[in-house]
Amino acid sequence: MATKKYILDRFDDFFVILFEKNNKANKLVILKDKFTIDAKIGDLIEVHINEDKSGYDFKILKEETNQTKQRLLDLIEGMKKG
Repeated sequence: MATKKYILDRFDDFFVILFEKNNKANKLVILKDKFTIDAKIGDLIEVHINEDKSGYDFKILKEETNQTKQRLLDLIEGMKKG
């Protein structure tokens, strides 16, 4: 399966819920035990389903996450001034 980008939405009791970056209708629910990285809510994460190991490979996209957060902060600041 192809690698996709997801945004970490929330942690539930036993699950981690992510939404696909460009298609919020696509939700990925992963058991917390299988979520092997130290990510925070709002982080952009590259997810690859690794069929050989019956699991997932994760990579936090910090630079892209920071750029998106900065754009949002700039928009909020612009709204306050306007």
